[in-house]
Amino acid sequence: MSKFSQFERKVAYELDRFPFLKKIIKNCYIYLMRILRFKGKKSQLNFPTIEVHSEAESFFGYYDKLPSNGKGLVIFHSSPFDTSKQANKAPYVNIILKNELSNKILWKHKTKAFNWQQGSRLQWINDKKFMFNVYDKSTNKYHAKVVSTTDYSIVDYSLPVQDSFDESYFLSLNYKRLATLKPEYGYHCHKPLSYDLLPKYKNDGIWKIDFDSGKSSLILSLSDVCQFFPKEQFNNSTHLINHIQINPSGENFIFLHRYTSKGKQTDRLISYNFITKQMKLITVSNLVSHFYWQTNNSLVAYLEDDNKGRCYVHIDLETLDRKFISCLEGYGDGHPGGFGSLMLTDTYPNRSGHQFLLLLKNFLSNESPKELAKLYHPLKFSGESRCDLHPRIDVKQKIIYFDSVYTGKRQLHRMDFSND
Repeated sequence: MSKFSQFERKVAYELDRFPFLKKIIKNCYIYLMRILRFKGKKSQLNFPTIEVHSEAESFFGYYDKLPSNGKGLVIFHSSPFDTSKQANKAPYVNIILKNELSNKILWKHKTKAFNWQQGSRLQWINDKKFMFNVYDKSTNKYHAKVVSTTDYSIVDYSLPVQDSFDESYFLSLNYKRLATLKPEYGYHCHKPLSYDLLPKYKNDGIWKIDFDSGKSSLILSLSDVCQFFPKEQFNNSTHLINHIQINPSGENFIFLHRYTSKGKQTDRLISYNFITKQMKLITVSNLVSHFYWQTNNSLVAYLEDDNKGRCYVHIDLETLDRKFISCLEGYGDGHPGGFGSLMLTDTYPNRSGHQFLLLLKNFLSNESPKELAKLYHPLKFSGESRCDLHPRIDVKQKIIYFDSVYTGKRQLHRMDFSND
């Protein structure tokens, strides 16, 4: 694959200090490269792949959840509107439950609480229940709905979901803050928060909601997070919390604390333990982008390392020791996931506009990743309306789901790699 050169990456790194200038230069460079490589728009799929819902544009959302319940049912978003436009231009998307074997739509519901990157945080709770976020105009608030696939009954909760653990609990955050400070991950059914409201940290943060009782509690406020290893520049920074992920046992979760001061962004990856009720600082960096729980006590993450630069690393949460994932050196940022030593990830479009879907059978070995697909990303999908592949793997069925626009429209795809 054609990777960005070390020089290109160095220029991009230096421009991080000037976000607006970087955006202009990057867009001009990309347009120039696409013109020079006009004939290179071909995509290549190395395993049988189908569209999950060819009737309209469709997508699932983020890479940390699986569309399938493992028993023939799949959930996803469908849009009757042009998804190359910003999400706030689309009045709603449809949540669809579909039988993959019969290709029959079993249930459909509209939601206005969505974005192109994470959708409505649609996710399975177990193989018979799923949940997603909606907007209530009468209260001007977002909240979650849980749907049963047995009788299509619905249970409403007072707060929106970010991540869930079985039928026990789910965690929530402030999507209004996200919409103001990181629009591609927020919802846009309300006016942006005014900057005099942003510093109100005591009543903002991470909530835990019990599925059975519906009771919610603010378990970590933004004030708590800012007082945890505080920095002098915190007082003059904007703060947000995003990307909450619960570990497999449900006893721990990680989240990204991102603060911006004078245009400079800094990321802190933090874990929280429900038993000890303690936070742990995993890393502080100019960049922590994407990560997943590899075990109950270890992570795989893409971040900026003091010694290695921007790279994939394996982190032991007990010791905070890091192992550099050398076989992915030079591929750049992606959206990793997997089970055991098996790892699936993707890339952002290279200078020719191609994204790559990559599979590693043992991510700590020196073996080169297997290229499952090379997919062209049209320029009309850019910025907040870009389409990351966000791959998700079902190891038991040997199925990979990914979003893509290589056909010219946003689609959720299903790849069968059982013959690998």
